[in-house]
Amino acid sequence: MNALILRLKNSIDKQLLTKVDATLMGQHQFIPISVKDNFLFVAVSKSSDKEEVSKILKTKFNNSIKFMLVGDDDLRELLNGFIPDTNLPHPLEQKVNTSSEHQSKLGEMLVSEGVLTDVQLKNALAESKKKNSPIGSTLYEMGLISLDQLKKVLHSQTGYDVVSSEQLSEQNRFINILPEDFIKTNEVIPISSDGKTLIVGVVKPLKQDILKQIIYLTGQNPRQLLMTHYEYNNSIETFFSQQKKATDEIIEQIKTESIEGEESATLWEQVDAELQDSTGSVAKFVNQIITNAIDNRVSDIHIEPRLSGYIVRYRKDGMLQKVIDIPQNVETSVIARFKVMSRMNIAEQRRPQDGTFSLSYNKCSYDFRINTLPVSGKEKVCIRVLAPAVSLASNDKQIKLVGASDDDIEKIKQMVSCPNGIILTSGPTGSGKTTTLYSVLKSLNDESVNITTIEDPIEIKLEGINQSQVNAKAGITFASCMRAILRQDPDIILVGEIRDYETLETAISAALTGHLVLSTVHTNSAAATVTRLIEMGAKDYLVSSTLSGVIAQRLVRKLCDDCKKEYYCTREEAMQITRDEAKIELLMKTPIYKSVGCNKCGFHGYKGRLGVYEIMPITKEIKKLISFGAHDLEIEENAVKNGMVTLNNSCFNHIINGETTIEEFIRVLGLAGE
Repeated sequence: MNALILRLKNSIDKQLLTKVDATLMGQHQFIPISVKDNFLFVAVSKSSDKEEVSKILKTKFNNSIKFMLVGDDDLRELLNGFIPDTNLPHPLEQKVNTSSEHQSKLGEMLVSEGVLTDVQLKNALAESKKKNSPIGSTLYEMGLISLDQLKKVLHSQTGYDVVSSEQLSEQNRFINILPEDFIKTNEVIPISSDGKTLIVGVVKPLKQDILKQIIYLTGQNPRQLLMTHYEYNNSIETFFSQQKKATDEIIEQIKTESIEGEESATLWEQVDAELQDSTGSVAKFVNQIITNAIDNRVSDIHIEPRLSGYIVRYRKDGMLQKVIDIPQNVETSVIARFKVMSRMNIAEQRRPQDGTFSLSYNKCSYDFRINTLPVSGKEKVCIRVLAPAVSLASNDKQIKLVGASDDDIEKIKQMVSCPNGIILTSGPTGSGKTTTLYSVLKSLNDESVNITTIEDPIEIKLEGINQSQVNAKAGITFASCMRAILRQDPDIILVGEIRDYETLETAISAALTGHLVLSTVHTNSAAATVTRLIEMGAKDYLVSSTLSGVIAQRLVRKLCDDCKKEYYCTREEAMQITRDEAKIELLMKTPIYKSVGCNKCGFHGYKGRLGVYEIMPITKEIKKLISFGAHDLEIEENAVKNGMVTLNNSCFNHIINGETTIEEFIRVLGLAGE
């Protein structure tokens, strides 16, 4: 007992204690000390409700009240000294106990509110027991409740404030305030700090001894916010993953080896030494760059020189993000390692080079396309990660496109019902054109038809389909292979891309002779595809008679369901994506969402992508316009009159449905015109 508490204990007027119910003192955490100069001095702690204490004391005393703040443990000691018959729990422990008592009622609360049915709750309880995870997080992962609904009911149970998505978005700046082992042992994670107060996320309220340890470790007063097990596990996976640890360990090993290595060794000797040993640090580092990219579903790896050294950037969901700084002493070795893997000339640094290599990882074989480019006296490397060739079951005949409406699917079904003609998908590189064609092809796959493809490369393997791959060195091009395919008695032909007149001419000939041809082109809209074909050299009357339909598409990033925030946009924001007055009013009245960022989505606010589609069936009216050489704007106006939804309107619908943002609309489609 410290000197202050000893003095307070000796100063307590025992007659005052007889006027106040001991149970109330224990419940509300206070103890009257003495009366002096018409003031009643009362000892309380931070967890005491002073307002409630004042109400209790005013019924017993006429004096003015002055509170004396003491520590929770000190107050507990004072109370136990004068009220020995009461076994007083710590206020934090009271909340923990209350929480545990209510935990079993979480599902019942959701059922009573009409959020869940009894059957859904029973299924969730079974799944929770099977996975040994809390019922709340299980309900969320099963998609039965939203994260906001889960947080709301947890707040009702415990009375604790819950951590918000905005707070989690800043978490990466403060995560290292507490040691990793302490975080994992006590299920507590730093959220933010102002230098004096440390806000921590907890899955259950912390006991006093743990709070004291946080004060000792940080020198800051901790403030607890409740977070779900789902959010806590995401934070642990984000900041303390084995993947990140492995990369950091390899980088440290490289730095250590460079310090211990012989300074007299030439650059070529260093490179040669690394290439001879496939288990060396550089080889491990290169493999780690590649496997991290695969794990994170990256489409491209960029290794780029900067003023301070080389960096590694990943392109994920269409956006580049920096991930690693390459140690300066091994930059040349890393570039050389990639060149050797791709069978490129490691001595050639003045000219661009192309190559390919393969890697087995997690029981899958991945292919990579690599290109080097001389920049500012150094070399930049770009690696395209080609998804492993996956096999799709041919028994599922449904066309499934993420982001497409039921009307879009119905229009595509009507297009492909034609026995002959050309169906094209258009859009920039990486907009999902090939994926769309494969979904269509899967719906057409049947034992009664012969389907043959020519691709560069084969990305998806389909049972029952004959697939060929372009090989320029062997003289196998799209055009030459197309001519060979026509002698194979095909019913349906898929051409990876129409890039020249020769391929286009062969495709038109195939369509005229009764074949259904699927392919892709690079244009900005469905209507512009028509003029692009004519510009490539095709006769307008041939395009008119063979073209069955065009699907223009883009990919926009999908909002993260864990952290997206509802708001109402302003008129200025609405006018950025539409000039239609009715749509502007609709957008301003409808609650839409904006990105925030959390550890689940890598603090970007988006997770995954969805398609934006513009589907234009070639009707008789459009055929006439094509044959008369009409401008693509006339063709588009006619298609819109007949029910075509433009790319802008399709993305507008995604915004209204809370799936993407105004910022994504502008990034992918640009500002709306007149």
